[in-house]
Amino acid sequence: MKKYFAIISLLLAGVISLYGMNNHSNESESVIVEINKSKIDWSTDIERSIDFSVIEALAYPNLGLVEVTLHNIGDATVRLINANNQVVSSDYVQTDMLTTVYLDASSTNGTYYLEIVSPSWYAEGVVTF
Repeated sequence: MKKYFAIISLLLAGVISLYGMNNHSNESESVIVEINKSKIDWSTDIERSIDFSVIEALAYPNLGLVEVTLHNIGDATVRLINANNQVVSSDYVQTDMLTTVYLDASSTNGTYYLEIVSPSWYAEGVVTF
């Protein structure tokens, strides 16, 4: 009986936690960033590969954050560049596992250029806060 009580308690806690994560104000609403991608290195045939590449980005305008998700593109440099061509935020990541990078625009409104560079891929997008 104690096992069932513990399992029900854990399930209830999970549901409450999930409800709390999805029930935020407009502050955490995300916008999909359109990414233009081009493969640089064609030495690996994508049809023969089991793993597919992932390059995706979400912007959180009210928080001034950009969330970039990457997988299977090699070691990558991710940069957020402002209208004055200054790098505002950047990170260098390995993408052999699904990786998420958060870039901070310091809550400064404006248009930003998102650039993702790896040995095999180049991707770019525009984010406006």
